Amino acid sequence: GYFVGRALKRGSIAPLLDWTLADLCSLLIALTLLISAGYAAWATTSRKRWNEMVEKQPADTEVDPAALVEGRRGALVAALGGLLIMIPPIAAHAGLGTEMRSVVALSLGALLLVECLINWRIWKDGDELARAVIAQTGALCFWVLQLGLFIWAALARLDLVAEVDSWTLMTILMGAYLVTSV
Repeated sequence: GYFVGRALKRGSIAPLLDWTLADLCSLLIALTLLISAGYAAWATTSRKRWNEMVEKQPADTEVDPAALVEGRRGALVAALGGLLIMIPPIAAHAGLGTEMRSVVALSLGALLLVECLINWRIWKDGDELARAVIAQTGALCFWVLQLGLFIWAALARLDLVAEVDSWTLMTILMGAYLVTSV
């Protein structure tokens, strides 16, 4: 919204044309993650709401307190993931100087560390089913994306397709991970 408003104020949409498809897709992925995080966080605010929104059970059904904790952790991970994939394209188009870009990079590193620690807790505290789902989703993403990357790299090496930048690859990875984790 900020960039659209800035472009309209300046009377030119030229700055908006600098956004790549990967930038826009990463913002869409970020929005999806943030909405999902909000939904999950809202669901964990009461046992009744958790049953209605997540478990699809009668509101008075007993809820395992650990499920609410894991729901909150999942919401936090989704929110952090949304921020992590949203901040780089926005910062890249904000016209920041070297010092501020360094601050953004350090902030991203800190957010990534926090997200990794929470993910580790989700894995550590999860049951066998939760761990199996995480492992299978990761394995599926690895094999599918490895195959896709090899095919694209081979075709690019043969000059049959264009090279792809690292942000596009990261956006594809996050999109694929979201699709396979559903």
